[in-house]
Amino acid sequence: MTVKEFIISRVQIFFFLVTLILTASAVMGLVYQPDMELRYYHFFSPILIAACCVLPTCVTYYKKEPTVRQYIIRQIIELSLIELVVMLFITPPEGIEKPLFYIVLGAVIAVIYLLTMVMMWLQKVQQSKKLTEQLHNLQNLKTE
Repeated sequence: MTVKEFIISRVQIFFFLVTLILTASAVMGLVYQPDMELRYYHFFSPILIAACCVLPTCVTYYKKEPTVRQYIIRQIIELSLIELVVMLFITPPEGIEKPLFYIVLGAVIAVIYLLTMVMMWLQKVQQSKKLTEQLHNLQNLKTE
């Protein structure tokens, strides 16, 4: 993976995260504090959190293709770092037990992480199919 490809993938992850964090924030807000009003500056927090969550993903940069074991270990480290960053930023609302809130938050973060990875994987599959089709077309042109 080149540095340019890596940076492009981090930007994509950032926008996926912003979307999913906004959705999760809305759902958790409806569950835990349905009558709370938001101010416009509250909409910046998902952007800030997503930006901070992209930073730990830099541990997955590699010049040559990692083994499956290395890839899994890097993903586990990445998820752990993201969980830590988010847990440091978000405090539980008043009237909610801290352990329960952090368990729910950890589960939500894991789901968001998995959804982001699935979306990135689907995008790569689509790109691979397109490249394969282009290679087949190029091979067909050479044989004619």
